[in-house]
Amino acid sequence: MRLSTGLVILALATAIHLDWHISRPVTHHLSLGWSWHWAIAIPVFALVAWYVSRRHAASSVRTSSLVIGAAILLGAVIEPAWEYWLGGASFDWAFGPHRTHAALVYVIVGIATYAGVLFLLRRRTVANA
Repeated sequence: MRLSTGLVILALATAIHLDWHISRPVTHHLSLGWSWHWAIAIPVFALVAWYVSRRHAASSVRTSSLVIGAAILLGAVIEPAWEYWLGGASFDWAFGPHRTHAALVYVIVGIATYAGVLFLLRRRTVANA
């Protein structure tokens, strides 16, 4: 794995975590309460798909699985677990329905965008070959 791929994983994991701050109710510190928080997944995952298509064309499916899987693990599982075990957050705060729903919606929109962008980029590459 290249260093740049690791940085992309960290950036995507950060975006997944930041989505929680964007979506959670404004009664909490550092929150925006946006109901359309998931829309931010579109440019984020599109850029990641572009990166994978450009740098890992031969192994894009494997690299895509690694990047998306590791980012979800870090941003939606490990980070909330850290808040729960070390940060003093309640289990409901770390893994409750609101946070889980926000993460699922963000990731589902992101993966759909990712797949569409990767498909279009591959199609364009094949057409130009």
